[in-house]
Amino acid sequence: MVWRLALQRGVRVSFHGARARTCAYSTGINSFSNELEQKVNLPFDSNRFITQLQYQGFTTEQAESILDTLKSTMKESLENQDVVLATKSEHVQLKSELTDRVFNSTLKFGMHALLPQVGIASEAHAVDIAQRHMRDLLERDFNNLKQDIRMIEKNDFDKVRAEIVDMEKRFLMQKQLTDRMVHKLQLANETMETMIMKFSVAGGAALVVLIALVGSYFEKS
Repeated sequence: MVWRLALQRGVRVSFHGARARTCAYSTGINSFSNELEQKVNLPFDSNRFITQLQYQGFTTEQAESILDTLKSTMKESLENQDVVLATKSEHVQLKSELTDRVFNSTLKFGMHALLPQVGIASEAHAVDIAQRHMRDLLERDFNNLKQDIRMIEKNDFDKVRAEIVDMEKRFLMQKQLTDRMVHKLQLANETMETMIMKFSVAGGAALVVLIALVGSYFEKS
């Protein structure tokens, strides 16, 4: 009878202590999920983006093309995040599974610790060991989850930055090519104008000479 009372008392203490620790770490996971959602929702001023591109020398069509490409890239990145990253409901489900698994292992560990010892001191020691065991497991799982989410988020943002830099390089190369073509057209236009002026002067001179010859011919006749 004494063994049963001691065992039941130890399990009840382990149960309440484990539930208290679980609530504390569940609050930490919820706060981290809210912080991640606030980081994802970032504002973007498309009008200011186009104005800055026009200030750098891009035309309106080029600026709008850059904006459309950037929007499609960001949309694709967000869709990839939706596929790879876990949603809030999945976080809650994962948290529940971790809590149940850790709590069950804690109860088993506490019962094994209480079986060989029945005194009051041994019961408190077993409860303390069970609580430390549960806390270590929760901290390890929470840190692993947080590191995985941060790594995935960092990889996605690095990919977006790399695509934006590559897109800017390609548009700058296109702008340089367009500038060279415009310069060549200007040179060809200037050359054409010079040739037209030369032909006009030569034609005028030939016409004057012809008129002079005709006039002298009529004077002689």
